Amino acid sequence: MTKILKYPTILFLVLLSFTFLQTAIAYDVTLSLGNLCEYVGKIQTDDLGGTTVCSFNPYIASSIDYAINDKFILAPEIGFSIPRHGRDENISKMSLFALANAKYKFSMFHFIGGAGLFFTRISGSGGTEELNNGNTTDSFPLPDTTEYSRSFIINLGLGMDFDKDWSADLHTYVFNLLKSEDRAFSISINGTYHFGEF
Repeated sequence: MTKILKYPTILFLVLLSFTFLQTAIAYDVTLSLGNLCEYVGKIQTDDLGGTTVCSFNPYIASSIDYAINDKFILAPEIGFSIPRHGRDENISKMSLFALANAKYKFSMFHFIGGAGLFFTRISGSGGTEELNNGNTTDSFPLPDTTEYSRSFIINLGLGMDFDKDWSADLHTYVFNLLKSEDRAFSISINGTYHFGEF
């Protein structure tokens, strides 16, 4: 119960979406394929302190879009990135997310806003690795089990509909919105296929 109370916004949005589903005039099942740029400017890439802007990190997501009217859509979404090795070949990483989104359509574009949970899964085979530590090197432990981190995120984005079957979205995920020293941003861009009603 404590974990649920830690995320009252998500709980509220989920309950609100069930209320709106009773009045939905149509729904659409979607499948998206895109690239996720995680923690832009926050991940160190070299010994000189350089940081990454974006790297190849493909992801798959799916949503069910419930049209409340011809402008407003509720769009709960789940997705995950393909497991990969980062700078360190000894560590495997993947991301998972669950979002409660809403879309507002105007002409061929739509605004996207929502909130949700973002999980990062890291696993390794254990042991240590020698890394630079200032002017010397030190041994740092590698994970020997699978670990998860969880973050509450805000999602803001803009999408464009090419036709009834295809669209593209640009998302900005905001981590730690209220803590300026810990605040981080991830960006994703995707292409989406709309299956329509089942």
